[in-house]
Amino acid sequence: MTAPFLLFSLLGLGIFYLQNLPFFPHVHLRLLALLVFCVGLRPSLYLPLSLALALGLLQDSFAATPFGLQLGGALLLVATARFFRRRLLIQGIAFQVLGSLAALTLQEAWFQVIIGLLGKRAFLPQDLIPHFGLEILGTALLSPLMYQVVQGAEKFLRRRGWWPLRETTSASS
Repeated sequence: MTAPFLLFSLLGLGIFYLQNLPFFPHVHLRLLALLVFCVGLRPSLYLPLSLALALGLLQDSFAATPFGLQLGGALLLVATARFFRRRLLIQGIAFQVLGSLAALTLQEAWFQVIIGLLGKRAFLPQDLIPHFGLEILGTALLSPLMYQVVQGAEKFLRRRGWWPLRETTSASS
């Protein structure tokens, strides 16, 4: 589990760096959330949980939101991915987009409820609804591409000698 965690963490750090430093004022996509969701669709549960913990804490340390908000949102993405896992792996691209759209909408609802409960601002300000909607929709449309990136990273690891635990035990039987 160490090799995939390190690879996906490095991929997440690269996305975080590009999204928050050079592209910040122009790019409003939730690519880290999409990465956590797509990794959550894979068979292992430990990998998406550890990745959500690492990337959620990274975002919490950088964001100006209450500490733990991004971590809770990342864990919610993993839970949603585990719920949709069988349905999305069997179905096509449209179901991947719909599943990620549902997961990102749940994550945004989580953010708004927690921020509203803490009294930071009103629950879903009317002027931000179109902005968040377009941001979530644009990110969800990229989910098939991110899913292919996750599969490509796993193929890269397999060529380097790493095999998931389930495949190694079934191959030796």
